[in-house]
Amino acid sequence: MAIQNVDEFLEKGVLETSNREGFLKFLQSFSSFVEGHHLVEDEKVFPYFMDKLPKVPYKGLMDQHKEIEAALQEINNGITGLRTQKDELWSLKLFKSGLGQIDEIWQPHIRIEDSQLYTLVGSLKINSKEMIRLINEVSELFQEHTGPPYLIAPFILYNLSPEDRAIQAKGFPEIVIEQLVPIDWKDKWAPMQPYLLK
Repeated sequence: MAIQNVDEFLEKGVLETSNREGFLKFLQSFSSFVEGHHLVEDEKVFPYFMDKLPKVPYKGLMDQHKEIEAALQEINNGITGLRTQKDELWSLKLFKSGLGQIDEIWQPHIRIEDSQLYTLVGSLKINSKEMIRLINEVSELFQEHTGPPYLIAPFILYNLSPEDRAIQAKGFPEIVIEQLVPIDWKDKWAPMQPYLLK
């Protein structure tokens, strides 16, 4: 969807003032989320499962993370460009390039992770105490390296189908779901709402 938005902005030759802040917040959240997600995989998840699921192509996945990181840097440069009032067309072209590169890698990358790693985790019979410890470490590292929470939490929730959103919401503290996202943080993330799922 973000690529379509960029294409529309490029066709017009401008990112309208009414769309600017929301789209920048959306891209900032996207970049922060993906960077944090890959960091926890590289530093926590992959090392933990390497000896337990040795057939997973960890090196190839981490190499793809580096490719995605380079594409995210283009997006981040575009965000900085728009925030510092540099050439808007240049920023939009960076967004298109970065998002396009990620789009090429993303689906095959996720398929490998899901089919060869995450769907097999349950078969390992890791005791619940150990799994909770790993999940807590992953969550803590993710929170340390993403943000701000008032953009990341709604970005995570509202980029999911209602069914997946309900599952993801169970992992959030109740106060986040019932108070912070819908009330306390709403004015901060509302500008990016047009770019999120309904």
